[in-house]
Amino acid sequence: MTKFLLCFFISSLTFSVSSRATNVETPSIEVTGQASILVEPDFFSSTIAIVERGQFTNKIRAVVNHKSNQVVQLTQRLGIKKHNINSAKVTLSIVRDKPSISVDSKTLSQNKSKSNYFELRRTISVNFTNIEDYDEYLNKVINLGVGHIYPLILSVENTEKHYQQALTRSFNNAFEKAKRIADNANVKLGKLLFVKEQSSNYYRSRVSSSMMSAERGSHKSQVGNQAINANVLVKYAIQE
Repeated sequence: MTKFLLCFFISSLTFSVSSRATNVETPSIEVTGQASILVEPDFFSSTIAIVERGQFTNKIRAVVNHKSNQVVQLTQRLGIKKHNINSAKVTLSIVRDKPSISVDSKTLSQNKSKSNYFELRRTISVNFTNIEDYDEYLNKVINLGVGHIYPLILSVENTEKHYQQALTRSFNNAFEKAKRIADNANVKLGKLLFVKEQSSNYYRSRVSSSMMSAERGSHKSQVGNQAINANVLVKYAIQE
């Protein structure tokens, strides 16, 4: 019985030592690779608002509808397809004037009479794939008396294609970093142990500066480049 227990203990000890040996971490170099692809925006979204105020909703609605039709018509004359035009968003609100305050030597009183108005707002969004079409559209739409022109949103339509390019470059950048570290440490870089994508086609549309006023005349918009970034975490073994 004692001999059996001793053999079992020795076997267990051998298994424990073997397990610890396999858990020893392989000497390695861990680095992060980064890369950016500069892309010129090829998709532009413009939003304007046609706003009218008045005491009678039917009258202001007629004015807003007339201006809206003019905007849509000039947009279609530029060759913009219907699915790139959204004019369905309409809001109606009540505008109340603040009561006036009269002051004399004895009393402070408020004039209770108020004038209520309705404000009708129609928002029209148009998508462009050519910045020159946007310039022409903006120059013409200003003359229609629109209430507000929102900043232009610039974006890249096929971001996945450019992201894959950035991802490949980020991996190459990581390898070059690891190789440089290994050379400086007088060791040899071994096989790839681990790789993790730390980005996921992270891209944010950029908003341009505010509206172009009529006083600036015919201006040719410059869109510049936008960066699509990628980064990876990699680990290489050190050859012993």
